[in-house]
Amino acid sequence: MRRLNPWLIVLFVLALFLMFSQTPNGRVNVNYNEFKSLLDQGSVSQVVITESNAAVTLKAPTEVKLAVNPGQPPRTSQTTSFSVRLPGSLAVPDSSLIGELETQNVDYRFVAPSQWLNILLSFLPIVLLLGVMYFFFMRAQGGQSGVMQFGQSKAKKYGKENRVQTKFTDVAGHEEAKKELIEVVDFLKNPGKYHQIGAEIPKGVLLVGPPGTGKTLLARAIAGEADVPFFSVSASEFMEMFVGVGASRVRALFEDARKSAPAIMFIDEIDSIGRKRGAGIGGGHDEREQTLNQILSEMDGFDQSSNVIVLGATNRPDVLDPALLRPGRFDRQVTIDLPTMKEREAILKVHLRNKPIADGVDVNEVARSTPYFSGADLKNITNEAALEAARLSKTQIDMSDFYRALDKITLGLENSSLTVSPEERKAIAYHEAGHAVTAAVIPGSDKLQKVSIIPRGRALGAAFYLPEEQVLMSKERLENQLVVALGGRAAEEVFMGSVTSGAADDFRKATNIARKMVLEWGMGENFKNMALSSDSGPVFLGEDMARPKAFSEHTSQLVDEDVKRILNHAFDRARDLVVEYKAAMHEVAEALLTQELITGDVVRDAVAKISNPQMPMPQTTA
Repeated sequence: MRRLNPWLIVLFVLALFLMFSQTPNGRVNVNYNEFKSLLDQGSVSQVVITESNAAVTLKAPTEVKLAVNPGQPPRTSQTTSFSVRLPGSLAVPDSSLIGELETQNVDYRFVAPSQWLNILLSFLPIVLLLGVMYFFFMRAQGGQSGVMQFGQSKAKKYGKENRVQTKFTDVAGHEEAKKELIEVVDFLKNPGKYHQIGAEIPKGVLLVGPPGTGKTLLARAIAGEADVPFFSVSASEFMEMFVGVGASRVRALFEDARKSAPAIMFIDEIDSIGRKRGAGIGGGHDEREQTLNQILSEMDGFDQSSNVIVLGATNRPDVLDPALLRPGRFDRQVTIDLPTMKEREAILKVHLRNKPIADGVDVNEVARSTPYFSGADLKNITNEAALEAARLSKTQIDMSDFYRALDKITLGLENSSLTVSPEERKAIAYHEAGHAVTAAVIPGSDKLQKVSIIPRGRALGAAFYLPEEQVLMSKERLENQLVVALGGRAAEEVFMGSVTSGAADDFRKATNIARKMVLEWGMGENFKNMALSSDSGPVFLGEDMARPKAFSEHTSQLVDEDVKRILNHAFDRARDLVVEYKAAMHEVAEALLTQELITGDVVRDAVAKISNPQMPMPQTTA
């Protein structure tokens, strides 16, 4: 439905008001005394009486006094006709009026009013009210025609006329997931190959993974590859303020898909309606559960002849109802995890295909610099790098643009307006030098890329690393990470004589690692080979509130002792290292104070001088 301009509605109402507020034939109103005066003067030619109103025609244009409301100034008008309201009863408005009209030889007659016009005018306010209600009702429904459209499906259908152009070649990485989904497409294209061996077509495939990893992109690729109708809908579109609408829309969607079978149906963010039933406080039977029950019935009910595959996507599989995940409904769960380094490199190349790239750009280094980045994050990196190049009026994107884009995304914008005192700046420099030197000294640590004391966002300084891709984390590597994390506070204590609040984020990260070592990975002294935590994510209201505590208060104290022991041991190691490499700490801190940004090679060279006494060392003091 085309959107109407609200000013048109206002003008329409004003036109109706003016039309019905004026007298017939556009005549002006005069009072009765003015009419009698003109009649006595012989100026009246004709009078047409309708109930208690009269339409008067004059013999010649005459200036008459208009009827006005009390308190308004008098007005006159030059006219040949006007209307006047007659006093008295309907039958005889004025007992002397007829005689005067006959005396003045005025042509007069009585006209019966139109009953249809009165009826129409009486119903006009109701019609206008219904029209306004219908207009807003249609606006709320997005232009659908009628109340019965509430229960109709809002899914978008893609077929031969509007085929999706995305292919599997446009999706970089996730090779195992693509193999599973290619097989699903082949089921629909060549069903005979599978039926002859007794294989049944899968009912549903659930795409599971963190946000931004490409679940919806893979669904679009399936729509582009499959030569069958594809229905796409968001799970939230099933829900409505009216009871029963969600289940009705589910029925309509599956009915449309069956009519177009073989077909694929994609339900995005299915966790919004697929949460566990009866888990809320008080349980209950609500609209969301009705919609879920209808989906369960449609996917694997009494009708087994359906040739429709349902694709679902979610980043919260832990909250889905078990009945939705059983075989026969979602037969397969395809995990779309965060991309590996090789996959990140392939994804970056896909997003850089249509961008002018300088010769010195190392896509592999960008991929190594973006651990735990999703596909959406990598696309954002390439776009920010292009924006950085455009701001500097460059014709090509070089590595410096990628570095600035990474700094902006990971830490935020440069805070050049922040005023830092010389003493605070020195503390920041030694804090970051503590991180950098401990990372360069400890074997097996992530490779240090650069160190900065330029304020960005909420960070006053930062050290950047190129982490190694590892599936398993050893206890020694975790302990080394804690040493590097606490190296900044150790450097403040040793070289500044006091500590600051700058290590708050370091403590949060270190404490989180230490607690996982004790609770989940069995690396504590008191709880070896034990997992005390079964946390699967945020609390799901109603289910976890009634769950008993995992362990006692005494066990909690022992857990705290183990966490404290791990953190204290890591801090002692960090303090010993910054004292042992005191000269390197001074050299790195001085370089940061003068340059604000140094590379990891500067730190490694300073550390190498301590290991090789023949190399000259600067004469600096704390």
